[in-house]
Amino acid sequence: MSPIATIFFVFIVLLVLRVPVAFCLIAATIVGISLSPQPLSFLIVPTTMWQGVNSFILLAIPFFILMGNLALASGVTERLVRVAAAFVGHVRGGLAHVGVIVNMIMAGMSGSDLADAAATGSILIPGMRKAGYPPAYAASLIAGAATIGPLVPPSVAFIIFAAATDTSVGRLFLGGATPGVMLGGFLMVQAYFVARVRKYPREVRRSAAERTRATFVSIPALAIPFIVLGSILGGIATPTEAAVVGVVAVTVAGTLFYRMLTLKGFIDATVNAARTTGSILFIIASAAAFGRILTVYGVAADLVDWVANVTTNPVVFLLVMNVVYILLGCFIDTIPILLVVVPLLMPTVESLGIDPIHFGVVTVFNLLIGLITPPYGLTMFLMCRIANITFVEFWRLCWPIFCTMIAALIVTTVFPQVVLWLPNLVFD
Repeated sequence: MSPIATIFFVFIVLLVLRVPVAFCLIAATIVGISLSPQPLSFLIVPTTMWQGVNSFILLAIPFFILMGNLALASGVTERLVRVAAAFVGHVRGGLAHVGVIVNMIMAGMSGSDLADAAATGSILIPGMRKAGYPPAYAASLIAGAATIGPLVPPSVAFIIFAAATDTSVGRLFLGGATPGVMLGGFLMVQAYFVARVRKYPREVRRSAAERTRATFVSIPALAIPFIVLGSILGGIATPTEAAVVGVVAVTVAGTLFYRMLTLKGFIDATVNAARTTGSILFIIASAAAFGRILTVYGVAADLVDWVANVTTNPVVFLLVMNVVYILLGCFIDTIPILLVVVPLLMPTVESLGIDPIHFGVVTVFNLLIGLITPPYGLTMFLMCRIANITFVEFWRLCWPIFCTMIAALIVTTVFPQVVLWLPNLVFD
């Protein structure tokens, strides 16, 4: 077995054995150093790991995650659910539409799929179950809607992609906005027709006075995404600074307006955000070391040659990568793919004339679909735990959501202007 085959064999075996992905990457890196034909120092591992996380832009990650945690603890998510229910609850499949809309609004806060799924799922899944929706459909719909989070700005996934490829964060944020909104629209159309076929319930139509009251109470919550995105797009703040502003905004809304955010709630949200951030940054650091070893072994050049032999057509290349990404996403977490695979592909992307912003949005879109697919779908497992169902039950009713996401992905892939028109308009 060749050294590079051994490296991947070790990585896959450890992954199958459910070893945490960061340790899989480190172990495979150490094997690669040991088998290298040229002498390599094991000091490459800590040095490269430090370089992988030594980036100012990555500081935005813990604050966006904290913002999502605080939104749940402060009552912000609950107010968003109420105002969405007041306007669309009466439509066939009303609570399903509420789930999609709330996730689209939450997308402007946390930028994290798991944070949005946890915040909205813990509120909406019990409510949908009580209203008569099958728990598996409620869980799969919230899981699919939560993938809007990393597409609509701000986005942790786009921040990581930008750090790995030296791409504009602002352009990536705006590039994901239209596909994210389109995905939300597609999911709502799907929810309507599924609700008609399966006779899912709808809520009582709210009066104009009730809608006005719900909107007025939700103004502080609805203002948070505008504050965060406005500070970035207006050139007032960097993504990292905007994330801090968002944390302050959520804290103010939860303490002064809704009076639900306690000191204990703030501490718990901060501790959970620290745990999540530590896990993410550890994976980022480990993936940086693993990517360095792959570069030493010339994997980038081999991958470029393989792709060149497959096709020189940009659209065909992106469609092929859709299949590759979805398969990878079934077994590997999003962050290692962004940090290991994507940098290897960038020379090919540039040689084919593909806009890196378009490629970044297509890449993140693909990897988000992987979060709801077995056997490694983290969002799928989170929703199954909240709904108390198995992943087999989850997927029995998830296929309409999955097909809807694939349709939105194909539109985003084949028509680059869906991604590029907004960043080109704003950034000239």
